[in-house]
Amino acid sequence: MDGRRKGLIAGVLLLHFALLACYTLPRTWVPERLYYWSVTYARPLFHQGWNLFAPDPPRCSCELQVGLNEQDWRPLNAPQDHYLVTRMSRNIAAYLEGAVPFVDTLYVEPLMEQAMLGLVRDLGREVPDLRFRAVQRCVIDDHRPLDRMERIVPIVLMKPPKP
Repeated sequence: MDGRRKGLIAGVLLLHFALLACYTLPRTWVPERLYYWSVTYARPLFHQGWNLFAPDPPRCSCELQVGLNEQDWRPLNAPQDHYLVTRMSRNIAAYLEGAVPFVDTLYVEPLMEQAMLGLVRDLGREVPDLRFRAVQRCVIDDHRPLDRMERIVPIVLMKPPKP
């Protein structure tokens, strides 16, 4: 091989390893634009999530709750629920970006509304006006990760536009 081809191969390999390193490093160490390119490169190829190796744990935990009346709120993944219900409610919370602090009100699209209402289908027959909220517990101080601030964020279900 000539020198130009060797240089091209070395450059491609260097770019590959640099983008993977930027993807696995903690986000605070990588500039935002470089992190964007590393995510764009790594996620389609390595979809299993390399965050396992990065010391960047989620800052918040999220629990979705359904309101039966003004005082009675029940978690979507109650201990008596089946495994599938628990798993689906965790996935919905993750879809809503429950690992980062929420805004003051969450607006949920119709597809997520159907999924959330499907999880509480049995309750919906008893209670006509169900409401949802997210309870977030976020780390305030990195040196004390068990001390968390609790926030209650209402979830507003967006209705699809009428044709």
